[in-house]
Amino acid sequence: MSLSNFFEPESSWTENRYDVADKSGVSGIATTISSYGSAETLELRLANNFNSLTFNVGQANDSKSSDKILLVRVVGNGKQLDVRKVPFNTIQEISVPAKGVNALKIELSLDDTPSSDSKSIQAVVSDVVVD
Repeated sequence: MSLSNFFEPESSWTENRYDVADKSGVSGIATTISSYGSAETLELRLANNFNSLTFNVGQANDSKSSDKILLVRVVGNGKQLDVRKVPFNTIQEISVPAKGVNALKIELSLDDTPSSDSKSIQAVVSDVVVD
């Protein structure tokens, strides 16, 4: 699935190939997250026509920080479906039920775990599949 499949994505999202953990040239959608308390969001409008959403998420190897933890929340129709913490050098597969879901959001932010640096991370979402 490409960036054009998402509902009105912010201009901060880019589509390219990224190196994530031990994978090179991962085709994905990425955004830079630099401050605590703010989230970058991708939204799908599913029209209640699908049963599940599966995707991979990780931090690009060229992120400015390797010490921060990416927090991933998946929200369907306003209800949290899943939440995961993804450290640097990890690719996390996330799969959630989507039956009866119209508006599904993938929210990416920095975990509140204190970090001594103020550098940003580049979050990469890849292999997005809705069934």
